[in-house]
Amino acid sequence: MTIFKIEWQNNKKNILVWTIALSVIITVFMSIFPSMETSGMKEMMTTKLETLPQNMLKAFHLNSGPSLVETTGFFAYVFQYIFIAASIFSIMLGNKMLVKEETEGTIEFLYAQPVSRRKIILEKIAATISMLIVFWGVTFLVSIGASLFFNHGVMTSNEIISGISQIFITEFFVLLFFLSIGFLLSSFLKQVNQGISMGLVFIFYLFGIVGDLEDKFSFLKDISPMSQANPAAILEKDTMFGLVGILLLISLVCFAVATLIYQRKDLEI
Repeated sequence: MTIFKIEWQNNKKNILVWTIALSVIITVFMSIFPSMETSGMKEMMTTKLETLPQNMLKAFHLNSGPSLVETTGFFAYVFQYIFIAASIFSIMLGNKMLVKEETEGTIEFLYAQPVSRRKIILEKIAATISMLIVFWGVTFLVSIGASLFFNHGVMTSNEIISGISQIFITEFFVLLFFLSIGFLLSSFLKQVNQGISMGLVFIFYLFGIVGDLEDKFSFLKDISPMSQANPAAILEKDTMFGLVGILLLISLVCFAVATLIYQRKDLEI
């Protein structure tokens, strides 16, 4: 497990920074929730939103889902934007894993180790998935803590924990999907290219918005995991086992293809 430990050593600061940043953002956003309890905000959320154009409501996912004056409803609304950052972290984590050895000139060190390419990539996959689990687990605990702290009796603790757990379980497989896409890119790129990674995340996000706004492009929603696993939709439909199964299958295929490509790749020393 030498490579596994090296990857953790090299990425621990990056994981710590992203985890702290998302935790702070979630806490700050949830601290706004108590202001939603005022009568003026409740009136605006329940009546005045209906006066806005439907396309605007669809673009911001305000046309359906739980009310914003509920703790989990408010969390789901703000979390859909925070999740974009989590997706970027995930695909960037995978994107640099295989290609960085060539970019940083450390491939000679790996060649000097008594390990096969297959073992290298399997340990890197194990390391990145474990990093993603730690990142997501800490973010989940902070989300639960912040939501309970700023709940002020609006919902029961069990309702909050159940709702946020559903969101995090389903969204983890979206992150795994992006991690595997990043890994696949890393297997054939010649150097780290985070621009492609970020671009893919935003393309999938925009697919969901366009699919919501234009009926003739509604098929785009079906190929956008961020749209399919929108937090508000998860709260309405419960954990999406069908979507989770599809994302897991695609992720496994991407990891398998990345392994095959990397085993045959001409590495630049």
